[in-house]
Amino acid sequence: MTAAILLAVYAVMLAEVGPALLRRVSWVERAPRLGIVAWQSLTAAVVAAVMMAGVAVALPATPWGADLAHELDACLMMLRDAYATPLSAPAIAASFAAALLTCTAITVRMIYGVGAEVIRAQRERRWHLTVLRMVAHHDERLDVLVIDYGAPVAYCLPGRAGPIVLSTSALDALDDRRLMAVLAHERAHLRSHHLLFTAVARGLRRAFPFVVLFRTAEQEIDRLTELAADDAAVTASDRLTVADALLTLADDHNAPTCALAAGSHRTGQRVRRLLGRTPPLRAIVFVIIGVLARAAIAAPLAVAALPGLLAITLGCCNTG
Repeated sequence: MTAAILLAVYAVMLAEVGPALLRRVSWVERAPRLGIVAWQSLTAAVVAAVMMAGVAVALPATPWGADLAHELDACLMMLRDAYATPLSAPAIAASFAAALLTCTAITVRMIYGVGAEVIRAQRERRWHLTVLRMVAHHDERLDVLVIDYGAPVAYCLPGRAGPIVLSTSALDALDDRRLMAVLAHERAHLRSHHLLFTAVARGLRRAFPFVVLFRTAEQEIDRLTELAADDAAVTASDRLTVADALLTLADDHNAPTCALAAGSHRTGQRVRRLLGRTPPLRAIVFVIIGVLARAAIAAPLAVAALPGLLAITLGCCNTG
């Protein structure tokens, strides 16, 4: 029961404190790809902590604990004591039922939310591709689809091969250097599977709309995927050219919701970031943050398993 309480407190603390900390630290904008990993790890750690809390409550009431102790030649009584609870038998049964229902409900909601969002995006993609086949033509030189439209538009659709869509107005407004920056931006989205990241984040928010963490994570992952694509465009061009291209596409609010558009998300903030020339993070900082992100996910499993592992390793008894 102690493990379950610790895991519940851990989940609440992460859900309440984690978003505020991640939104304040400066390294997130300096390393947006690492920021995406941090937000994904935070959401995964909260879900894992809640699930492991249910496992910690249910473990003493299941025959699995006895089977494991027998297989490992450990003292069954000591393993039970490690997960002991002062509650009566009916209370233990009620706790087990509640834990089982909680874990099942969370799993079903996650599958529903993420699955529904992915299916929605795929349906919209298929419908949009059907329309593009009728109104767009393929530019072989740029390997993009071009539509006749009065506003500068540039976006990519989900899928391994894109496609990338440009409007005729965008082609007219962008010179070759800025056009290459925009294409590098969109190809970075496709290469890094940003559309999958945003779909999963939206799915979690859809599954648990009352959890502030998931709403914030959706917004931040949307923002950070654009910053990461901006950085990729800088490697193919330069900061000033990318910033100029974003300003040219600043009025691009016509992309479908299943797409990622170069100029449709907080253009002013992104331009200021590009022109600010903040120094990149040192390699040691990358390593430390990466380890902490993975530790946040591993901690719930460790807390749930620790009492039993200690009982097995420290209280092993020989049965002959």
